[in-house]
Amino acid sequence: MRLSMVPIQFENTNSEIMARIVKAASRKYNCDVEIDFSNGVQKVVFTGDEEMKAYIAGEVLEIFEPKEADACSYQ
Repeated sequence: MRLSMVPIQFENTNSEIMARIVKAASRKYNCDVEIDFSNGVQKVVFTGDEEMKAYIAGEVLEIFEPKEADACSYQ
């Protein structure tokens, strides 16, 4: 007896999470970012004021910076 297998597509969920964070940060600056990493394509389209890109990137990077309180808890 042969079983039909359901195809499973593995995707990098880290990319999806990062895309959602960037999209949310861009909305705070009245901008939008369309990010699509599906099917091996890496498409990123920014819509909005170009000067806001630095602020959006800074805000996203700040999320992942270690905080002083975090450093104290590991000692």
